[in-house]
Parts: sequence; C-alpha cells; structure tokens
Amino acid sequence: MAAIVRLTEMREETGYAPLGVLGYCLTRTDFLSPVWTSLALGLKTVDHSPQAKLLDLLVSILAGCRGIAQVNTRLRPDKVLARAWGREQFAEQSTLTRTLDAFDDDAVGQLRRGSEALFRRESLSLRHDFDQAWLWLDIDLSPLPISRHAESSTKGLQARRNQYGRQLARVHAPGYHETLFSRLYPGNQESSPTYQPTVAALDAFLGLTAAQKQRTVLRADAGFGSDANINYALSHDWQVLTKNKGGRRPQALARQVAPTDWLPLRPDRWVAPAVQPPVYVRPTACLVVRWLGLGGQVKHAIIVTSIPDWSMADIIAGYDDRGACETEIQADKNGLKLERRRKKRLAAQEALVLLTDVAHNLLAWASHWMFPDQSLAAFGTTRLLEDVFQLPGRLLFDQGQLVEVHLNRLHPYAVPVAAGIHRLLTHFGNP
Repeated sequence: MAAIVRLTEMREETGYAPLGVLGYCLTRTDFLSPVWTSLALGLKTVDHSPQAKLLDLLVSILAGCRGIAQVNTRLRPDKVLARAWGREQFAEQSTLTRTLDAFDDDAVGQLRRGSEALFRRESLSLRHDFDQAWLWLDIDLSPLPISRHAESSTKGLQARRNQYGRQLARVHAPGYHETLFSRLYPGNQESSPTYQPTVAALDAFLGLTAAQKQRTVLRADAGFGSDANINYALSHDWQVLTKNKGGRRPQALARQVAPTDWLPLRPDRWVAPAVQPPVYVRPTACLVVRWLGLGGQVKHAIIVTSIPDWSMADIIAGYDDRGACETEIQADKNGLKLERRRKKRLAAQEALVLLTDVAHNLLAWASHWMFPDQSLAAFGTTRLLEDVFQLPGRLLFDQGQLVEVHLNRLHPYAVPVAAGIHRLLTHFGNP
C-alpha cells in the first residue's frame, strides 16, 4: 500500500522550541525595546513595522539561517516560533532585504546607540568584580569576504590571496563571551590605525572609572602594537598586554639577550627580559620571545605589558589566552553565519553586524540565565545555537500565554534544556 502524503499546518510544533521560549520571554517583557526605541527608518509600515522586520532578522540570525533568503524556507512556515516571538508570521525575505537597504549612516548610528543601551543594561562585563579579578578585553581585526563590487570592498588582507572584502574591528570580553564593539572598514585596512578610534569609542561607551580601567587589560596582537598605540592606551589609564609591532626590533633585542637568560617555556619556545626595552609613558615590562617555526626557523617577537608583578611565564600565558578571541570570531562566522550574510551597501552590512552582536550577546546571557552551573554552560555560540536552541518541540498557548512546552525526551540534551527553560521562565517572572 502506498504511503499517504498530506499537507497540514503544524499548529503546535516548531523546530526551535527553546528559541521560541527565549523569544516569548524577550518580547513579553519588552527586553529588546532599547535597541529599537530611537531607530527611525524612512519606511512605511504596510504589514510589518521596521522594528518588527529587524526583530525577524534577529530571529533569523539566532535560527542559524545562512542568508536572508532562508527566512522563507526555515522561518515563515514556522508560525509557532513566530507566535512565540510576538509575530503572526515572519516577514518575507524580500521585505527584510529592503529594510536593510533603507539603512544610512544616521540609521546605523541609531541602531548602534540602541544596541549599546541594551548592553549597558544587561552586560555581565559591566558587572565585573574589578577588585577580585582583571577584566580582559580583546581587540581584533578580522576579514569579511564580499563581492568586488560591494561598497568599501578592496583586495588585500583577506583569508585568500586576491580575495575582495572588508575588515571588521571587534572588541570581545572573553570571560563573559560578550561582544562589546564592532565597526567595518575597507578590505585593505591595516590594524594599527583602527586601534585608537576603537579604544576611544570603547572608553566613551563603557564609561569605566580610572580605577576600573586600571583593572582592565586591553589585549591585542602585533598588528595593533605600535609604540603610539601602546602609549595612547597607557595615557588613558588602561592596562595593556600586546605584541609589539615587528620589523627589526625583535631580532635586535634578541641579540642582546645572554644565552643563560632564556627561560624555557617548552622545548621549542623561550622567553627573556629585554635588555634595553622601549620606554613608554608608564612603566612596562618588555619580554623577548623566541621559538622554532616551520622547518626549525628561529623566530622572535616582543610582548609588552603594563601589569605589575607578573612573572614572565604568567605574562606569556596571559597573551596566549588571546586564542579565545579567535574562537569567538569563528563562532560568529560559523554559528551565526556572520561571514555568509553579505550586503552590497556598507550601511546595510553594518546593520547586520550590529544585529549579529545583539544575537551573540543574547546567547551569552541566555546561557547564564539557563545553565548557570550545568555542563551546557560550557557550550560556545555554535553549540548553543545548533544543539540547544534548535531543539524541536511543541509550544502550547492559551489566550496568548505560553502554558506548556514539550520536548522530545529522546534528545540527549532534553533534560538539561528542560531545566534551563524553567530557569529562563523564572528569570523573566513567568510572563
């Protein structure tokens, strides 16, 4: 007997049950209102307001859509998820595209101020106990490929040779998995000139006291490590831990080190204090690092820090932890598909980047709300998005209120996710 194939409307089933509960909590409590309050796009409201369409774009990022076109295939059929996010149905992808294309520099500034207002209200970094521990902030410049015809797209400094793209300057707080700042630059932008504008914007945005900045470490790679940049950060009360820019200085300082002064960190890596270090506006420690590269080639680098009383091994270990920054960026590119969503207009791309930052931080905060001391708390952005929030289930409503959540008990994370959903609803007062 042939199988029967029927087309039916799934009135309770969704492919994103935990994401639906998160959206229910956020929209019922107007959690995201600071992001949209001051935003004024020159668009008429026909079926969806501009704010509603930007919310749909945010949901598409959290749902892992590879591009805006996937809204039509993954989100619009899921009316249960839409209802959980306070929407009758998500907007059609062409409508969302036109909304992004309506952005100009003023609208991007408004969206940036809105996302910053939300961050200041909810940030875990800003609740950091400065008396107990250092606050680490990583600064990075990462390539974003794009068509050669896109605005501010240039060749150079991309992942592949002769590739066109833009550069994305970002600041992360790795201890809290938060993204604090993002800004786009042309594809041939070098790191060093972006450092001082980024630190200045960070200073104005965070509003830390001088004492708090003295307990905050700006960590960056050699591309940002010019003497002028180090002096700028030090003169504005920040602590620094950075590689100094390359050139001839690393080899020159390495030649001054006596053979007995090299401290082995591992069989192929050594460190020593610089004999005649560069002088900055505040006291610093300057270390020379030597290691064996491919083919046994000897290489050198300089690490500069203003943090007092650290051993050489601690300084190098602190710099090596910068790998967490690379992990966060790759998570946004792979999990939140930051690299896949490409807009020809620069303002439209900047709006997408800011929405991706909001999505990134929402996942960090949701993990804190849902899994404070469970094994799932160790999940990064990609695993949270793919293995937790994309868990299929049923959401049952009664007069607009969520009354039941059903998860597949055979899913390996069903039990901890169910407990996390209870914590999430409790955190928001069971709205």
